[in-house]
Amino acid sequence: MEEPLFLNDPYQALGHKMHFMQRIERLYRVLREQYEGIQRFALVLYNDDDGLLSTFIYESDDASPLLGYSVGLDDVPSLRELAEKPAVRVVNDMRCFRNTRWSAHTEALLSQGYRASLTMPVFNDGELLGFLFLNSLQRDYFSEQKIAYCNLWAHLIAQLLVREQDAVRRMQALVNFATDVSGRRSVETDAHVRRMAAYARMIARSLQKTLQLSDAFIEYLALFAPLHDIGKITIPDSILHKAGPLSSDEFERMKTHVKEGRDIVDQALAHFSLGDMEHTEMLRNIVQFHHEKLNGSGYLGAQGDDIPLEARIIAVADILDALLNRRSYKEAWPQENVFAELQRMAVAHELDQACVDAVLQHPQQIDDIQRRYPS
Repeated sequence: MEEPLFLNDPYQALGHKMHFMQRIERLYRVLREQYEGIQRFALVLYNDDDGLLSTFIYESDDASPLLGYSVGLDDVPSLRELAEKPAVRVVNDMRCFRNTRWSAHTEALLSQGYRASLTMPVFNDGELLGFLFLNSLQRDYFSEQKIAYCNLWAHLIAQLLVREQDAVRRMQALVNFATDVSGRRSVETDAHVRRMAAYARMIARSLQKTLQLSDAFIEYLALFAPLHDIGKITIPDSILHKAGPLSSDEFERMKTHVKEGRDIVDQALAHFSLGDMEHTEMLRNIVQFHHEKLNGSGYLGAQGDDIPLEARIIAVADILDALLNRRSYKEAWPQENVFAELQRMAVAHELDQACVDAVLQHPQQIDDIQRRYPS
């Protein structure tokens, strides 16, 4: 009788506790072991609000030629067509695009010697999440057998992305649920948190090259930005929505929302199977430190480099939005007044000057965000 055959299972490790990026890196190594001719993997995310595709994950032997790259989906007709007629697209010689207007994406890849590509749109319940790309330096690389394997591999990656984004959405849903069952009004409007995410991404993109920020860092920053004030569900409405200035006692109570928010994050991560979500420390830092000032005059007294970059970015984005829009205690300010106040706070070492500069350099983009998500 023939003895059982035991084979190495390269995917077995995925059954163990891992963060999202670790799982992606592991799967890419497995793919390269199977097909070493695949020398590049990239994942871009689609934002339905502004129609932009933005780089998210990049794995290759070489540095990414598209760090911080964003483009409108409507500006890349071939990808728009792929999104509307879902299919796996294989191009065995990317130079075939020479008779059309090359995108910056195609031009950058060709300049690094890539010739063959496999592209798959990523969906969740019919909603476009982005695109997955595999590339080879060899022409005519993707045979039928390789396409079949890569198609299954790409769908596994897509499911990991869906799972990761669902974890962030579950965190937001927990906040909304707690607000609803307590009979409380929403502490943050939908428009506010959407603007916050857009401002945070804009600021981080401006700092990306100087600070060597990864595309994943920026996307997670934008995902977590709407959760910055989750601790406010513990603050009474009489304080949250007070028409006039807060008393000293009321202000002290308001300040507790950052520590309360950190506790909520910790409990949610521990009790709702969110512990393997990527960049959880970034989320904690945003919630706990977004009211800190560089000179130590913030809620908790942290100062300078003790305030994480993600919290400094969110602080500027939050104040920018608060000043530009009407609140229960104030009217909306004109943009020039807002810019002057942000610069004053930077000079006073309250806000990060580089983050403020990123705002001052993009007045039109701020106007566009304000129009896209009106209060």
